[in-house]
Amino acid sequence: MERENKTYDLIIIGGGITGAGVLRAASKKGLKTLLLEKNDFASGTSSKSGKLVHGGLRYLQHLQFKIVRESLIERNWLLEAYPHLVKPIEFVFPLYGLKFKYKIAMFLYQIMGKHKNLPKYKFFNKKETIQKYSKINSEGLKGGFSYYDGITNDARLVNEIIFEATQNQEAEAKNYIKVTSITDNKKRCVIKCKDTITNEEYTLYGKVIVNCTGPWSDKTLEKYKPQPKKTMEPSKGVHLVFSKERLPLSSAFAFVSGANDGCLFYALPWENNTVILGPTDTTFSGDYDNLKENENEIQYLLKGLNQFSPNSNFTKKDILYIFVGLRPLFNEDGESKDKTRDFKIWWSSNDIVSISGGKLTTFRAMGKVLIEKVISKKQLTCISVLPLKDPDISIELPKHIKNNYSLLSQGKIEKIILENSVNIEPLVPELKVIKAEIIFAIKELKAKTVEDIMLRRFSFDYGLQQKNYYSKLKVIITDILLYNTNKQ
Repeated sequence: MERENKTYDLIIIGGGITGAGVLRAASKKGLKTLLLEKNDFASGTSSKSGKLVHGGLRYLQHLQFKIVRESLIERNWLLEAYPHLVKPIEFVFPLYGLKFKYKIAMFLYQIMGKHKNLPKYKFFNKKETIQKYSKINSEGLKGGFSYYDGITNDARLVNEIIFEATQNQEAEAKNYIKVTSITDNKKRCVIKCKDTITNEEYTLYGKVIVNCTGPWSDKTLEKYKPQPKKTMEPSKGVHLVFSKERLPLSSAFAFVSGANDGCLFYALPWENNTVILGPTDTTFSGDYDNLKENENEIQYLLKGLNQFSPNSNFTKKDILYIFVGLRPLFNEDGESKDKTRDFKIWWSSNDIVSISGGKLTTFRAMGKVLIEKVISKKQLTCISVLPLKDPDISIELPKHIKNNYSLLSQGKIEKIILENSVNIEPLVPELKVIKAEIIFAIKELKAKTVEDIMLRRFSFDYGLQQKNYYSKLKVIITDILLYNTNKQ
Protein backbone atom coordinates (compact mmCIF):
# COMPACT_ATOMS: atom_id res chain seq x y z
CA MET A 1 0.00 0.00 0.00
CA GLU A 2 1.61 3.25 -1.12
CA ARG A 3 1.71 6.12 1.35
CA GLU A 4 1.75 9.11 -1.00
CA ASN A 5 0.80 10.33 -4.48
CA LYS A 6 -1.15 7.29 -5.67
CA THR A 7 -4.81 8.14 -6.19
CA TYR A 8 -7.37 5.34 -6.28
CA ASP A 9 -10.60 5.52 -8.21
CA LEU A 10 -12.34 4.10 -5.15
CA ILE A 11 -11.36 3.57 -1.55
CA ILE A 12 -13.81 1.22 0.15
CA ILE A 13 -14.10 1.33 3.93
CA GLY A 14 -15.44 -1.90 5.40
CA GLY A 15 -14.39 -5.50 4.74
CA GLY A 16 -17.67 -7.31 5.26
CA ILE A 17 -19.85 -8.84 2.57
CA THR A 18 -21.04 -5.42 1.30
CA GLY A 19 -17.51 -4.10 0.91
CA ALA A 20 -16.47 -7.37 -0.72
CA GLY A 21 -19.38 -7.06 -3.17
CA VAL A 22 -18.42 -3.49 -4.10
CA LEU A 23 -14.76 -4.52 -4.51
CA ARG A 24 -15.86 -7.37 -6.76
CA ALA A 25 -17.96 -5.08 -8.95
CA ALA A 26 -15.20 -2.43 -9.15
CA SER A 27 -12.60 -5.06 -10.00
CA LYS A 28 -14.70 -6.31 -12.91
CA LYS A 29 -14.77 -2.75 -14.29
CA GLY A 30 -10.99 -2.43 -14.01
CA LEU A 31 -11.21 0.44 -11.51
CA LYS A 32 -8.18 1.15 -9.34
CA THR A 33 -9.68 0.18 -5.98
CA LEU A 34 -8.51 -0.27 -2.40
CA LEU A 35 -10.56 -1.88 0.39
CA LEU A 36 -9.72 -1.11 4.03
CA GLU A 37 -10.96 -3.05 7.07
CA LYS A 38 -10.15 -1.96 10.64
CA ASN A 39 -10.13 -5.54 11.98
CA ASP A 40 -10.15 -8.79 10.03
CA PHE A 41 -12.26 -9.28 6.93
CA ALA A 42 -15.77 -10.46 7.91
CA SER A 43 -15.04 -9.96 11.60
CA GLY A 44 -18.22 -7.95 12.15
CA THR A 45 -21.73 -8.76 10.99
CA SER A 46 -20.53 -10.91 8.10
CA SER A 47 -19.23 -13.72 10.29
CA LYS A 48 -22.15 -13.60 12.70
CA SER A 49 -25.11 -14.02 10.37
CA GLY A 50 -27.57 -16.89 10.38
CA LYS A 51 -25.46 -18.53 7.60
CA LEU A 52 -28.48 -18.49 5.25
CA VAL A 53 -28.52 -17.73 1.54
CA HIS A 54 -32.23 -17.26 1.06
CA GLY A 55 -35.07 -15.18 -0.30
CA GLY A 56 -36.60 -14.39 3.06
CA LEU A 57 -39.78 -16.42 3.24
CA ARG A 58 -41.03 -14.45 6.24
CA TYR A 59 -40.83 -11.16 4.29
CA LEU A 60 -43.82 -12.30 2.27
CA GLN A 61 -46.07 -11.64 5.27
CA HIS A 62 -45.03 -7.98 4.98
CA LEU A 63 -45.70 -8.06 1.21
CA GLN A 64 -42.03 -7.32 0.44
CA PHE A 65 -42.23 -9.14 -2.89
CA LYS A 66 -39.46 -7.13 -4.59
CA ILE A 67 -36.90 -8.00 -1.91
CA VAL A 68 -37.88 -11.67 -1.93
CA ARG A 69 -37.72 -11.91 -5.72
CA GLU A 70 -34.31 -10.19 -5.95
CA SER A 71 -32.96 -12.29 -3.08
CA LEU A 72 -34.09 -15.52 -4.73
CA ILE A 73 -32.39 -14.53 -7.99
CA GLU A 74 -29.15 -13.95 -6.06
CA ARG A 75 -29.61 -17.16 -4.06
CA ASN A 76 -29.85 -19.11 -7.31
CA TRP A 77 -26.76 -17.38 -8.71
CA LEU A 78 -24.75 -18.18 -5.58
CA LEU A 79 -25.77 -21.84 -5.71
CA GLU A 80 -24.39 -21.96 -9.27
CA ALA A 81 -21.30 -19.75 -8.84
CA TYR A 82 -20.09 -21.04 -5.46
CA PRO A 83 -21.27 -24.65 -5.13
CA HIS A 84 -18.30 -25.41 -2.86
CA LEU A 85 -19.47 -22.76 -0.37
CA VAL A 86 -23.23 -22.41 -0.87
CA LYS A 87 -25.14 -25.65 -0.42
CA PRO A 88 -28.85 -26.48 -0.74
CA ILE A 89 -30.54 -27.22 2.56
CA GLU A 90 -34.00 -28.58 3.30
CA PHE A 91 -36.18 -26.60 5.67
CA VAL A 92 -39.17 -28.07 7.48
CA PHE A 93 -41.83 -25.69 8.77
CA PRO A 94 -44.16 -27.51 11.21
CA LEU A 95 -47.82 -26.48 11.19
CA TYR A 96 -50.02 -26.26 14.25
CA GLY A 97 -52.94 -24.51 12.57
CA LEU A 98 -54.55 -23.97 9.18
CA LYS A 99 -52.15 -24.53 6.29
CA PHE A 100 -53.88 -22.43 3.61
CA LYS A 101 -51.95 -19.16 4.06
CA TYR A 102 -48.67 -21.05 4.34
CA LYS A 103 -49.45 -22.98 1.18
CA ILE A 104 -49.90 -19.67 -0.66
CA ALA A 105 -46.58 -18.42 0.73
CA MET A 106 -44.83 -21.63 -0.33
CA PHE A 107 -46.33 -21.42 -3.80
CA LEU A 108 -45.20 -17.80 -4.26
CA TYR A 109 -41.72 -18.59 -2.91
CA GLN A 110 -41.48 -21.52 -5.33
CA ILE A 111 -42.47 -19.63 -8.49
CA MET A 112 -40.33 -16.58 -7.64
CA GLY A 113 -37.24 -18.68 -6.94
CA LYS A 114 -37.49 -21.67 -9.24
CA HIS A 115 -34.17 -23.48 -9.50
CA LYS A 116 -33.48 -26.62 -11.50
CA ASN A 117 -31.55 -28.32 -8.69
CA LEU A 118 -33.85 -27.48 -5.79
CA PRO A 119 -36.80 -29.79 -5.09
CA LYS A 120 -40.25 -28.25 -5.06
CA TYR A 121 -41.98 -27.57 -1.77
CA LYS A 122 -44.21 -30.31 -0.44
CA PHE A 123 -46.53 -30.95 2.47
CA PHE A 124 -45.76 -33.60 5.08
CA ASN A 125 -48.50 -35.14 7.17
CA LYS A 126 -48.06 -35.36 10.94
CA LYS A 127 -46.33 -38.74 10.84
CA GLU A 128 -43.90 -37.66 8.12
CA THR A 129 -43.08 -34.46 10.01
CA ILE A 130 -42.30 -36.41 13.19
CA GLN A 131 -40.05 -38.69 11.16
CA LYS A 132 -37.96 -35.61 10.31
CA TYR A 133 -37.39 -34.98 14.03
CA SER A 134 -38.79 -37.48 16.49
CA LYS A 135 -38.69 -35.10 19.47
CA ILE A 136 -40.76 -32.36 17.86
CA ASN A 137 -43.75 -31.03 19.78
CA SER A 138 -46.56 -33.28 18.50
CA GLU A 139 -49.40 -31.66 20.44
CA GLY A 140 -51.68 -30.02 17.88
CA LEU A 141 -49.23 -30.80 15.06
CA LYS A 142 -51.03 -30.90 11.70
CA GLY A 143 -48.00 -31.62 9.52
CA GLY A 144 -45.36 -29.46 7.92
CA PHE A 145 -44.05 -27.93 4.74
CA SER A 146 -40.69 -28.84 3.24
CA TYR A 147 -38.85 -26.28 1.09
CA TYR A 148 -35.25 -25.59 0.09
CA ASP A 149 -32.89 -22.64 0.49
CA GLY A 150 -29.12 -22.25 0.72
CA ILE A 151 -26.62 -22.32 3.58
CA THR A 152 -23.05 -21.06 3.62
CA ASN A 153 -20.01 -20.27 5.73
CA ASP A 154 -20.45 -16.50 5.68
CA ALA A 155 -16.89 -15.55 6.67
CA ARG A 156 -15.36 -17.91 4.11
CA LEU A 157 -17.63 -16.47 1.41
CA VAL A 158 -16.48 -12.92 2.19
CA ASN A 159 -12.82 -13.94 2.10
CA GLU A 160 -13.24 -15.79 -1.18
CA ILE A 161 -14.96 -12.81 -2.84
CA ILE A 162 -12.12 -10.52 -1.73
CA PHE A 163 -9.48 -13.06 -2.79
CA GLU A 164 -11.00 -13.39 -6.27
CA ALA A 165 -11.39 -9.64 -6.73
CA THR A 166 -7.76 -8.94 -5.81
CA GLN A 167 -6.47 -11.30 -8.50
CA ASN A 168 -6.99 -8.24 -10.70
CA GLN A 169 -3.88 -6.12 -10.09
CA GLU A 170 -5.97 -2.95 -9.97
CA ALA A 171 -7.77 -4.14 -6.84
CA GLU A 172 -6.24 -4.31 -3.35
CA ALA A 173 -7.59 -5.22 0.06
CA LYS A 174 -5.98 -4.57 3.44
CA ASN A 175 -7.18 -5.74 6.84
CA TYR A 176 -6.23 -4.27 10.23
CA ILE A 177 -6.14 -0.75 8.76
CA LYS A 178 -8.20 1.72 10.80
CA VAL A 179 -9.40 4.93 9.17
CA THR A 180 -8.82 7.90 11.49
CA SER A 181 -10.02 10.79 9.33
CA ILE A 182 -11.67 11.54 5.97
CA THR A 183 -11.32 14.86 4.13
CA ASP A 184 -12.97 15.94 0.88
CA ASN A 185 -10.89 18.76 -0.61
CA LYS A 186 -12.96 19.13 -3.82
CA LYS A 187 -10.21 17.60 -5.97
CA ARG A 188 -9.85 14.27 -4.24
CA CYS A 189 -10.58 12.70 -0.88
CA VAL A 190 -7.85 12.22 1.67
CA ILE A 191 -7.94 9.33 4.13
CA LYS A 192 -5.61 9.08 7.07
CA CYS A 193 -5.34 5.61 8.55
CA LYS A 194 -3.26 3.43 10.83
CA ASP A 195 -2.09 -0.16 10.73
CA THR A 196 -3.35 -1.54 14.04
CA ILE A 197 -0.70 -4.28 14.10
CA THR A 198 2.44 -2.28 13.21
CA ASN A 199 1.13 1.19 14.23
CA GLU A 200 2.35 2.53 10.89
CA GLU A 201 0.34 5.51 9.61
CA TYR A 202 -0.73 6.17 6.02
CA THR A 203 -2.19 8.95 3.93
CA LEU A 204 -4.29 7.73 0.99
CA TYR A 205 -6.11 9.49 -1.84
CA GLY A 206 -9.28 8.51 -3.64
CA LYS A 207 -11.60 10.02 -6.23
CA VAL A 208 -14.51 8.40 -4.38
CA ILE A 209 -14.83 7.04 -0.85
CA VAL A 210 -17.36 4.22 -0.44
CA ASN A 211 -18.62 3.64 3.09
CA CYS A 212 -19.54 -0.04 3.47
CA THR A 213 -19.43 -0.29 7.25
CA GLY A 214 -23.05 -1.37 7.80
CA PRO A 215 -24.13 -0.72 11.39
CA TRP A 216 -21.01 1.48 11.80
CA SER A 217 -21.99 3.74 8.82
CA ASP A 218 -22.82 6.77 10.97
CA LYS A 219 -19.65 6.35 13.05
CA THR A 220 -17.56 6.17 9.87
CA LEU A 221 -19.12 9.31 8.44
CA GLU A 222 -18.40 11.12 11.71
CA LYS A 223 -14.73 10.87 10.67
CA TYR A 224 -15.68 13.17 7.78
CA LYS A 225 -17.95 15.61 9.63
CA PRO A 226 -20.67 15.60 12.31
CA GLN A 227 -23.83 13.93 11.08
CA PRO A 228 -27.12 15.85 11.43
CA LYS A 229 -29.13 12.73 12.19
CA LYS A 230 -28.69 9.03 12.79
CA THR A 231 -29.15 6.95 9.63
CA MET A 232 -28.66 3.50 11.12
CA GLU A 233 -30.49 1.78 13.95
CA PRO A 234 -29.05 -1.75 14.00
CA SER A 235 -30.65 -4.73 15.63
CA LYS A 236 -28.89 -7.37 17.66
CA GLY A 237 -28.96 -11.01 16.63
CA VAL A 238 -27.89 -13.71 19.09
CA HIS A 239 -27.31 -17.31 17.98
CA LEU A 240 -26.66 -20.39 20.10
CA VAL A 241 -24.63 -23.38 18.90
CA PHE A 242 -25.39 -26.94 20.05
CA SER A 243 -23.86 -30.30 19.26
CA LYS A 244 -25.71 -32.38 16.71
CA GLU A 245 -25.71 -35.24 19.20
CA ARG A 246 -27.79 -33.10 21.55
CA LEU A 247 -30.02 -31.65 18.81
CA PRO A 248 -30.01 -34.37 16.11
CA LEU A 249 -31.39 -32.58 13.06
CA SER A 250 -30.71 -33.80 9.52
CA SER A 251 -32.85 -30.98 8.04
CA ALA A 252 -33.20 -27.37 9.11
CA PHE A 253 -36.36 -26.37 10.94
CA ALA A 254 -38.15 -23.03 11.05
CA PHE A 255 -40.56 -22.50 13.93
CA VAL A 256 -42.21 -19.72 15.94
CA SER A 257 -40.24 -18.25 18.82
CA GLY A 258 -42.62 -19.31 21.57
CA ALA A 259 -43.01 -15.73 22.85
CA ASN A 260 -46.01 -14.88 20.67
CA ASP A 261 -44.02 -12.00 19.14
CA GLY A 262 -44.26 -12.94 15.48
CA CYS A 263 -40.60 -13.96 15.26
CA LEU A 264 -39.31 -17.13 13.64
CA PHE A 265 -36.38 -19.21 14.82
CA TYR A 266 -34.17 -21.40 12.64
CA ALA A 267 -32.33 -24.51 13.72
CA LEU A 268 -29.64 -25.24 11.14
CA PRO A 269 -27.35 -28.29 10.88
CA TRP A 270 -23.91 -26.80 10.28
CA GLU A 271 -20.19 -27.57 10.32
CA ASN A 272 -18.32 -29.77 12.82
CA ASN A 273 -21.51 -31.63 13.74
CA THR A 274 -23.16 -28.56 15.20
CA VAL A 275 -26.63 -27.00 15.00
CA ILE A 276 -27.14 -23.23 15.03
CA LEU A 277 -30.25 -21.80 16.70
CA GLY A 278 -31.44 -18.22 16.36
CA PRO A 279 -31.87 -15.42 16.00
CA THR A 280 -32.99 -12.73 18.39
CA ASP A 281 -34.00 -9.45 16.74
CA THR A 282 -33.95 -6.43 19.04
CA THR A 283 -32.89 -2.81 18.56
CA PHE A 284 -29.38 -2.18 19.91
CA SER A 285 -27.77 1.10 21.00
CA GLY A 286 -24.74 0.01 23.03
CA ASP A 287 -21.07 -0.42 22.08
CA TYR A 288 -21.03 -1.87 18.57
CA ASP A 289 -17.49 -3.18 19.04
CA ASN A 290 -18.23 -5.00 22.29
CA LEU A 291 -21.29 -7.16 21.69
CA LYS A 292 -22.39 -9.60 24.33
CA GLU A 293 -25.46 -11.73 24.82
CA ASN A 294 -27.46 -11.30 28.00
CA GLU A 295 -29.34 -13.80 30.14
CA ASN A 296 -32.77 -12.75 28.84
CA GLU A 297 -31.71 -13.38 25.24
CA ILE A 298 -30.33 -16.81 26.05
CA GLN A 299 -33.48 -17.80 27.92
CA TYR A 300 -35.66 -16.42 25.10
CA LEU A 301 -33.93 -18.72 22.62
CA LEU A 302 -33.95 -21.70 24.98
CA LYS A 303 -37.67 -21.22 25.65
CA GLY A 304 -38.43 -21.36 21.93
CA LEU A 305 -36.25 -24.43 21.47
CA ASN A 306 -37.86 -26.24 24.40
CA GLN A 307 -41.31 -25.44 23.06
CA PHE A 308 -40.25 -26.89 19.71
CA SER A 309 -38.71 -29.95 21.42
CA PRO A 310 -40.61 -30.13 24.75
CA ASN A 311 -39.09 -33.32 26.18
CA SER A 312 -35.47 -32.36 25.57
CA ASN A 313 -35.01 -29.90 28.44
CA PHE A 314 -32.27 -27.79 26.86
CA THR A 315 -30.33 -25.61 29.31
CA LYS A 316 -27.34 -23.28 29.19
CA LYS A 317 -25.08 -26.26 29.85
CA ASP A 318 -25.94 -27.61 26.39
CA ILE A 319 -24.66 -24.50 24.60
CA LEU A 320 -21.27 -25.01 22.93
CA TYR A 321 -20.81 -21.51 21.57
CA ILE A 322 -22.66 -18.18 21.29
CA PHE A 323 -22.18 -15.56 18.60
CA VAL A 324 -23.71 -12.11 18.41
CA GLY A 325 -24.00 -9.80 15.42
CA LEU A 326 -25.65 -6.56 14.33
CA ARG A 327 -28.05 -6.20 11.41
CA PRO A 328 -27.54 -2.99 9.41
CA LEU A 329 -31.12 -1.69 9.72
CA PHE A 330 -32.18 1.91 9.20
CA ASN A 331 -33.56 4.46 11.64
CA GLU A 332 -37.22 3.94 10.79
CA ASP A 333 -40.46 3.68 12.70
CA GLY A 334 -41.58 0.23 13.80
CA GLU A 335 -40.11 -2.78 15.53
CA SER A 336 -36.81 -4.22 14.37
CA LYS A 337 -38.37 -7.40 13.00
CA ASP A 338 -40.71 -5.36 10.77
CA LYS A 339 -38.13 -3.01 9.24
CA THR A 340 -37.10 -3.29 5.61
CA ARG A 341 -34.20 -5.53 4.65
CA ASP A 342 -33.68 -3.57 1.44
CA PHE A 343 -30.52 -1.52 0.93
CA LYS A 344 -30.00 2.22 0.49
CA ILE A 345 -27.35 4.38 -1.16
CA TRP A 346 -26.75 7.99 -0.10
CA TRP A 347 -24.13 10.69 -0.77
CA SER A 348 -22.58 12.79 1.99
CA SER A 349 -20.65 14.92 -0.49
CA ASN A 350 -19.87 14.82 -4.18
CA ASP A 351 -17.17 12.23 -3.48
CA ILE A 352 -18.37 10.28 -0.43
CA VAL A 353 -21.08 7.65 -0.83
CA SER A 354 -22.51 5.10 1.60
CA ILE A 355 -24.33 1.82 1.00
CA SER A 356 -25.95 -0.17 3.76
CA GLY A 357 -28.82 -2.51 4.56
CA GLY A 358 -29.58 -5.47 2.37
CA LYS A 359 -28.71 -9.06 3.14
CA LEU A 360 -25.80 -11.44 2.84
CA THR A 361 -27.59 -13.00 -0.13
CA THR A 362 -27.84 -9.77 -2.15
CA PHE A 363 -24.25 -8.53 -1.92
CA ARG A 364 -23.56 -8.95 -5.66
CA ALA A 365 -26.61 -6.95 -6.73
CA MET A 366 -25.81 -4.24 -4.18
CA GLY A 367 -22.24 -3.93 -5.45
CA LYS A 368 -23.31 -3.70 -9.09
CA VAL A 369 -25.89 -0.97 -8.42
CA LEU A 370 -23.42 1.06 -6.35
CA ILE A 371 -20.63 0.88 -8.92
CA GLU A 372 -22.95 1.81 -11.80
CA LYS A 373 -24.08 4.90 -9.88
CA VAL A 374 -20.51 5.91 -9.03
CA ILE A 375 -19.24 5.46 -12.59
CA SER A 376 -22.14 7.49 -13.95
CA LYS A 377 -21.80 10.32 -11.41
CA LYS A 378 -17.99 10.59 -11.47
CA GLN A 379 -17.40 9.64 -15.12
CA LEU A 380 -14.77 7.09 -14.14
CA THR A 381 -12.85 5.30 -16.88
CA CYS A 382 -13.39 1.55 -17.01
CA ILE A 383 -11.12 -0.97 -18.70
CA SER A 384 -11.81 -4.46 -19.98
CA VAL A 385 -10.87 -7.20 -17.56
CA LEU A 386 -10.36 -10.72 -18.79
CA PRO A 387 -12.02 -13.45 -16.72
CA LEU A 388 -9.71 -15.48 -14.52
CA LYS A 389 -8.40 -18.63 -16.13
CA ASP A 390 -8.85 -21.88 -14.22
CA PRO A 391 -5.50 -23.47 -13.35
CA ASP A 392 -4.47 -26.92 -14.50
CA ILE A 393 -4.24 -29.15 -11.44
CA SER A 394 -1.37 -31.63 -11.89
CA ILE A 395 -1.57 -33.59 -8.62
CA GLU A 396 -4.35 -35.50 -6.89
CA LEU A 397 -5.65 -33.20 -4.18
CA PRO A 398 -7.52 -34.53 -1.14
CA LYS A 399 -11.24 -34.94 -1.77
CA HIS A 400 -12.26 -32.29 0.77
CA ILE A 401 -10.09 -29.72 -1.05
CA LYS A 402 -11.96 -30.39 -4.30
CA ASN A 403 -15.31 -30.17 -2.54
CA ASN A 404 -14.66 -27.03 -0.49
CA TYR A 405 -12.47 -24.79 -2.65
CA SER A 406 -12.78 -23.11 -6.04
CA LEU A 407 -10.45 -24.18 -8.84
CA LEU A 408 -8.54 -20.92 -8.40
CA SER A 409 -7.96 -21.70 -4.73
CA GLN A 410 -7.09 -25.32 -5.52
CA GLY A 411 -4.36 -24.10 -7.83
CA LYS A 412 -2.83 -21.99 -5.05
CA ILE A 413 -3.05 -24.89 -2.58
CA GLU A 414 -1.43 -27.23 -5.10
CA LYS A 415 1.50 -24.81 -5.45
CA ILE A 416 1.98 -24.78 -1.67
CA ILE A 417 2.05 -28.59 -1.62
CA LEU A 418 4.53 -28.75 -4.51
CA GLU A 419 6.83 -26.36 -2.63
CA ASN A 420 6.98 -28.79 0.30
CA SER A 421 5.29 -32.21 0.30
CA VAL A 422 4.88 -32.09 4.08
CA ASN A 423 2.13 -29.52 3.52
CA ILE A 424 -0.29 -32.21 2.38
CA GLU A 425 -0.26 -33.77 5.85
CA PRO A 426 -3.32 -33.31 8.13
CA LEU A 427 -2.94 -30.87 11.01
CA VAL A 428 -4.19 -33.51 13.44
CA PRO A 429 -5.31 -37.08 12.71
CA GLU A 430 -8.90 -36.31 13.76
CA LEU A 431 -9.41 -33.67 11.02
CA LYS A 432 -9.07 -33.67 7.24
CA VAL A 433 -7.67 -30.13 7.14
CA ILE A 434 -4.09 -30.11 5.83
CA LYS A 435 -1.19 -27.73 6.48
CA ALA A 436 -1.38 -26.28 2.97
CA GLU A 437 -4.85 -24.90 3.75
CA ILE A 438 -3.51 -22.94 6.71
CA ILE A 439 -0.64 -21.56 4.65
CA PHE A 440 -3.12 -20.63 1.89
CA ALA A 441 -5.23 -18.77 4.47
CA ILE A 442 -2.16 -16.81 5.59
CA LYS A 443 -0.63 -16.06 2.20
CA GLU A 444 -3.70 -15.57 0.04
CA LEU A 445 -6.58 -14.83 2.43
CA LYS A 446 -4.50 -12.46 4.57
CA ALA A 447 -5.09 -14.16 7.94
CA LYS A 448 -2.88 -12.39 10.47
CA THR A 449 -3.90 -13.84 13.83
CA VAL A 450 -4.74 -17.25 15.24
CA GLU A 451 -8.35 -16.13 15.66
CA ASP A 452 -8.51 -15.15 11.97
CA ILE A 453 -7.69 -18.76 11.12
CA MET A 454 -9.53 -20.62 13.88
CA LEU A 455 -12.77 -18.67 13.62
CA ARG A 456 -13.09 -17.06 10.17
CA ARG A 457 -10.94 -18.93 7.63
CA PHE A 458 -12.14 -22.16 9.26
CA SER A 459 -14.79 -22.82 11.91
CA PHE A 460 -12.76 -24.66 14.51
CA ASP A 461 -14.27 -22.71 17.41
CA TYR A 462 -17.73 -23.97 16.45
CA GLY A 463 -17.98 -27.39 18.02
CA LEU A 464 -14.30 -28.27 18.42
CA GLN A 465 -13.42 -26.36 21.59
CA GLN A 466 -14.60 -29.31 23.67
CA LYS A 467 -12.48 -31.83 21.74
CA ASN A 468 -9.33 -33.16 23.37
CA TYR A 469 -7.24 -32.25 20.31
CA TYR A 470 -8.38 -28.58 20.21
CA SER A 471 -5.39 -27.24 22.19
CA LYS A 472 -2.94 -29.19 20.05
CA LEU A 473 -4.65 -27.87 16.91
CA LYS A 474 -4.30 -24.30 18.13
CA VAL A 475 -0.59 -24.75 18.89
CA ILE A 476 0.10 -26.19 15.43
CA ILE A 477 -1.73 -23.33 13.74
CA THR A 478 0.15 -20.79 15.87
CA ASP A 479 3.48 -22.29 14.79
CA ILE A 480 2.50 -22.27 11.10
CA LEU A 481 1.32 -18.66 11.39
CA LEU A 482 4.52 -17.47 13.06
CA TYR A 483 6.75 -19.27 10.59
CA ASN A 484 4.96 -17.99 7.49
CA THR A 485 4.52 -14.47 8.86
CA ASN A 486 8.26 -14.21 9.52
CA LYS A 487 8.98 -15.40 5.97
CA GLN A 488 6.94 -12.59 4.41
